[in-house]
Amino acid sequence: MADADRETCDAVVADLRRLRAESGSRPFAEIASRIQANRRSAGSDASGPARTTVFEAFRPGRSRLDARLIGEIVEVLGAPPATIPEWVARAGSAIPSAHAELAVQGTRAEGSDAVPAEAEESQPAGEQLSGRPLAVGTAPGTQTSSDARTRRQLGPRQIILVISASILLNLAGHLIVNFLRLPLFFDMIGTAVTAIVVGPWAGVVVAIVTNTGGVWLSGPHSIWFSLVNLVGALVWGYGARRFGMASTLPRYFILTILVALSCSAVAVPILLSLFHGGVGHAGESIVWTLQMLGQPQGLAVLGSNLVNSLADKLITGFVALVAVSSIAARWVIPGIGDRLRRPLADAPEGAA
Repeated sequence: MADADRETCDAVVADLRRLRAESGSRPFAEIASRIQANRRSAGSDASGPARTTVFEAFRPGRSRLDARLIGEIVEVLGAPPATIPEWVARAGSAIPSAHAELAVQGTRAEGSDAVPAEAEESQPAGEQLSGRPLAVGTAPGTQTSSDARTRRQLGPRQIILVISASILLNLAGHLIVNFLRLPLFFDMIGTAVTAIVVGPWAGVVVAIVTNTGGVWLSGPHSIWFSLVNLVGALVWGYGARRFGMASTLPRYFILTILVALSCSAVAVPILLSLFHGGVGHAGESIVWTLQMLGQPQGLAVLGSNLVNSLADKLITGFVALVAVSSIAARWVIPGIGDRLRRPLADAPEGAA
C-alpha cells in the first residue's frame, strides 16, 4: 500500500481520544491498571503499562504507534470486540503525518518532547484532532470542531437547574399516574435525566427527594420505594457515563432493560415482605389474574412487576433521552454518543 493511501498516526490518535471521551474520559492510571488486570487474566507474565506510556498513546504528533497497546486500550474503553483487530491494524500501518513530524522536530528543538499531563487531561474532547470516523457508534460528520467548541461543561447553576427540574418532572409523572390510574409509574424520568447528565449520585438525590415528596401523593409506602428509584439512578448513571451504554441507540435500549430488571429485583422483595404483594397500584391487576391461573403469589408479583417495569422504563428511558439529547447538544455530557446527542443531525433535508 502506498504511503499516500495509508492512515496517519494523528488520525488514529484522534479517534482514540474521542473513544476515551465517549467512555467517560477515564483516567490514564485506570486504563493502565485495567490493561494489567486483563493481561493477568489472560495468563500473561508481562506487567501492565505505566500511566505515562498510556498517556503517550493519546498524544498527537507521534511518529509510530504501539499496535498491541492500542488494541488493549480500546478494549478497556469498551470498543466492540469485533472492531479491536481493525484498531490494531490501523495502528500498525499508520504513518507520521507531515505536520506531525515538523511539530515533533520543533518541540525537540525547544528542549521538550512531552505534552504536560495537566494540559492533556483538560483538553476538551471537541478540540481534538479529527480523523476517520469511529467504528463505535459515532456518526461521520455529526461533530465538527466548530460545533464542539460551542459546548461547555455544566456549571453549578445548570446542575441545580437540571436537578430541580428533574424532581418536578418525577412528581408530575407520579401525579398523572395516580390521577389517571395508569398501570405505569412515570416517577423516574427526571431521575434518568439527572443520573445521565449530572451523575449517578445526583440522580440518587433526585430519587430520594422524589419519593419523600411522593408521600403526600400516594402514601407512606412511597418512602420504601425510594430504594427502587435509587437503584434506577445508579444503573442509568453508571451505565451511561462509565460503561458507554448511551453511545448508540441499541446500547441505550439495553440499558433501559437493565434498569427495568434491576428495579424489579428491588421492588418485588419490598412488595412481598412489607405489603403482602401489593400497594393498590393499577398495574397490580396482573397479580390477581396470574393467581387465578394458579400461580403462587411470589411468581404472580414478580411477573406483574416485570411487565409493568419493562413497559414503564422503556417509555421513561426514551422520554428522558429526548431531554438528555437536547442538553447534550449544548453541554458536554460524558458517555453520550453523537447519534444520541443530535438524533436529527443525519436526517435528510426536508424531512419532518
